Amino acid sequence: MFTRRQSKILELLLNNVQGLTGTKLAEYLEVSSRTVRNEISEINRIWENGSIIKSSRQRGYFIETIDIESVKDYFLSERHGRSEIAVSDRGWMILGMVLKTGQVDIFDIGDKLALSEPAVYKEISRFQKKLMSEYQSELIRMSGNRLRINEDEAKLRQTLFRIIKNETQHRVHNYSWFLRTFLYDDFDEEEYGWMEKLVKEYFDSRFIQISDDGLYMAVSAVYITIVRNYQNHPAPAVKTTESGDKVLAGFFDYLTVQGIKLGNGDIRILEGLLHSFKMTSDMSSESEIGTLSVQILEDFCHDVMEKYHFDLWQSKEFYDNILIHIEYMMRRLETGYEVKNPILNDVKKQYPYAYEISMLMASIIYRYKNCYIQDDEISFIAIFVEHFLENVNQKLKAVIISAARFSVNSIVSSWIKTNFQNQIEVETLLPKHNLEKYLKEHRVDLIISIMDTYVHQSVATFRMDGIPNQYTLTAMNALVHRIRMNYRFREMIKVYFNERSIRIYREKTEFEQVIRDLSKELKEEDCIFDVQEFAEDVLQREVNYPTFIGDWFMLPHPLVTFAKKTAIGAAVLKQPLRMQEKEVQLIFLLAMERKHNEQLGVLFELFRHIAGERSAIRRLTAVETAEEFAEELIQISASLEIYKG
Repeated sequence: MFTRRQSKILELLLNNVQGLTGTKLAEYLEVSSRTVRNEISEINRIWENGSIIKSSRQRGYFIETIDIESVKDYFLSERHGRSEIAVSDRGWMILGMVLKTGQVDIFDIGDKLALSEPAVYKEISRFQKKLMSEYQSELIRMSGNRLRINEDEAKLRQTLFRIIKNETQHRVHNYSWFLRTFLYDDFDEEEYGWMEKLVKEYFDSRFIQISDDGLYMAVSAVYITIVRNYQNHPAPAVKTTESGDKVLAGFFDYLTVQGIKLGNGDIRILEGLLHSFKMTSDMSSESEIGTLSVQILEDFCHDVMEKYHFDLWQSKEFYDNILIHIEYMMRRLETGYEVKNPILNDVKKQYPYAYEISMLMASIIYRYKNCYIQDDEISFIAIFVEHFLENVNQKLKAVIISAARFSVNSIVSSWIKTNFQNQIEVETLLPKHNLEKYLKEHRVDLIISIMDTYVHQSVATFRMDGIPNQYTLTAMNALVHRIRMNYRFREMIKVYFNERSIRIYREKTEFEQVIRDLSKELKEEDCIFDVQEFAEDVLQREVNYPTFIGDWFMLPHPLVTFAKKTAIGAAVLKQPLRMQEKEVQLIFLLAMERKHNEQLGVLFELFRHIAGERSAIRRLTAVETAEEFAEELIQISASLEIYKG
């Protein structure tokens, strides 16, 4: 029989198969490294088949792969029963006693826990504070000498689900212990095993992927529902509504076919929990994403760009992955099943910059939901951001035009490393006369000149006068932001302007013909559903709501018709088209998806600037080929220095 601490050591090693150092174990257990060594020696002495915990210089303490199942079996077996109730478990034992009938006598609690009456009251008070601080729940209350349930059945089950979900996170073997405690003598290990097999078969047969934690939590929630009904604690009936989640609707139908009776009140409560789980099938991930999640991510990307000058849009893989996470984060927030991050403190300690960036998410969520997300959720976002900073973020390649004094070079290099380590990578220090040769052989995004008179014509140059100070930091941040915005425009133009959808009209033509021509090109690129419908909608809009921007530029787009994917067709009119007393020389036809697109908003800013610059219109209408047009548009976007705040 192991002590509570020894069981905790086994549990930690079971959940960290790569191994843990003695220092890390000591930190988790809040004891000395010497105590950890003594406890591990005792575990190996007690274990019936010899030493179970190994150690090495590289891995620290660990359990061999071939022994993992036997340790799991220990936790799931009756041998894991405790001869005495651990202090941290007393509250759960008290809750289990009162759940059975809805109330329990104080003296019965004292007999069960071997505690005096004052100690029982103290334990109940401590547990009530825990429920309130961690679960915002007043689940139990004192009434005379009796402890009673203080919530209706629906709220009670939701609280139980949250408790089990959080207390057993990454500790699969603890599910049965909590169920045995909460369901008292109505928990049946074989019946629970049958339920587990049933639920797993459903997900497997439909190729639905769900995490181990999600699977065991789903089984536990259904099992609690069945037993609570059996104990005559039914959930209140609710008005029946069709579930929008096809996976969950199919799951409940499956349980009904298997003979498991669930009322509509039971299903409503279970839906709230299971809706917060990440379950994927052969359905596209986009069909599972809500518009609010997209808007929140777009706001986050925008704020990160404005404040920290990182372009999170540059990686589609990163964007798609964090979008899915945000969708389930919002589901957890809405259903009350937020998760705890067991490595929260490690994230804060090891990734402080990523965590600081992720804090932007808190104000965005508050803006939409009028509440703040938990610190744990922010730390999960920080993990995504840290991955971006380390593996995706493209640092600006910089060279320093060195000064004659080595000390000045050293100060500048150190300052850049300290303040811009995630944004700028200094490739080399070189004298001015070697710069042009270096530029021919290497990509350079930024020149940092310690010589205050030097500015390069084609590469962004930052002149540093003297020792860097706060003003220097602000100015450098502004330049980094401008460079990144210019690169972002370049990439957006490449994405949304396909050369096959850019037409040069050398002869005079009609507006309607231009719209129909560009619509056909967009259809050829599979950007719109129907040429006729799209073109007619654009033409009808122009009758009622003209899309002139300035005197030479039009930006027509449909009023109600959405596209398969966002794209832009362009028409260059060598012979201006006269409409409503304006000489139109440039037409951009927009096809827009239904979903929000922050990048399109940025492009609108570009279009607005082009419309106001006669020289930009002249440059674009002077081109002779689609290739020239795309390149000229990129050059114009770089020179206009557009920002979207």
